[in-house]
Amino acid sequence: MMRRMGALLAAGLIVGSLALPLRAQESQESRDKAPPPVKLKSEKRAMTLSAVGTLVPLAVSASYLLTDGSSYAHANVAAVGLLIAPLGPSLGYFYAGATGRALLGLGIRLAGLAGMIGGSYGLDNYDSNETLMEAFIIAGAGLTLASTVIDLAGVKKAVRRHNLKVQKLQVALAPLVSPRTKALGLQARLSF
Repeated sequence: MMRRMGALLAAGLIVGSLALPLRAQESQESRDKAPPPVKLKSEKRAMTLSAVGTLVPLAVSASYLLTDGSSYAHANVAAVGLLIAPLGPSLGYFYAGATGRALLGLGIRLAGLAGMIGGSYGLDNYDSNETLMEAFIIAGAGLTLASTVIDLAGVKKAVRRHNLKVQKLQVALAPLVSPRTKALGLQARLSF
């Protein structure tokens, strides 16, 4: 049985070595052909993207409130800031390659923002149910705030998941003919 296994291994090495050129590539050439090392994502950068992307639009919008709504142009800038703010917490997820998670959070925050806008619009029309419109505003604000906090808290975990995925241990085996001794062998390449 051992002889049969040895013969099969030897036959496999011979057949495999015929597929390769008779002389092995030198180490410099094989290093040139090696895939580039995988660049890991930074947890700090992802968190910075999410935090800055959230806080800057909110600060722009808050500045409108602090100036008592002094101009029409300033009100428009504040409105744009409020519309862009839901994208902020998702920026770290986009950076980490978790596009689905980023879009889910963005969709939840946009739904909350729609509830707040709809409730505000309903309060401006005096023929609507005031209690219901206030409930829309409160529910929308709560949904938006909760989604923002959850996304900011989980962005580092998404980066860690991405980094673990790209760092998987990879093993490659190839038959090899030594240029010096003309002996058959196996070359193992580990990348992690």
